[in-house]
Amino acid sequence: MVRSYAPGVVPELLQTAGYAHAVAAIARPASTAQVQQQVELLMRRQHLLDSPAPPKLWAVIEEAVLRRPFGGTEVWRDQLDHLARMARRDNVTVQIVPDHVGGPAISTVPFTIYRFERPDVGDIVHLHHATGAQFLDDRIDLDAYHVIWDRFSVHAMPPEYTGELLTALTARRPATALPSAPVQRV
Repeated sequence: MVRSYAPGVVPELLQTAGYAHAVAAIARPASTAQVQQQVELLMRRQHLLDSPAPPKLWAVIEEAVLRRPFGGTEVWRDQLDHLARMARRDNVTVQIVPDHVGGPAISTVPFTIYRFERPDVGDIVHLHHATGAQFLDDRIDLDAYHVIWDRFSVHAMPPEYTGELLTALTARRPATALPSAPVQRV
């Protein structure tokens, strides 16, 4: 089981190549070749979800993230369509935290909690930050992230509403004139 939360963006395992490219270009100053390499590596990691025995992916996404057109309207629409397709898969659960929910849980750092099939291997928390990554396996850290995750999942909308919300968001967003247009106010 992979449980993933990323404030401000769609979690990596659910990103399209265009969206990932736009986010990577903004997040870390790098050459075009470095950004392309990062995106290619991410796309290869995503193939894990298509394997014969794929892991279960459970993502919690803030509603505001879904209105940020990284890469322009076309990339944004492709991302929302991709997210809707992924949310229909048996091994993927996507929950949206509504904008009006504030306070029950918060994390300013993207994190992923990995749970392995083997009972003798404990959970691991992966933190992704501006200068690298960190892995936590200490019981106190794990307990803290489990509490944050539980609060997110309880206060997020049930997964069966994800497709409807994505359709509504796509319908409300007018097309922009340029593919890399600046962020528009909703």
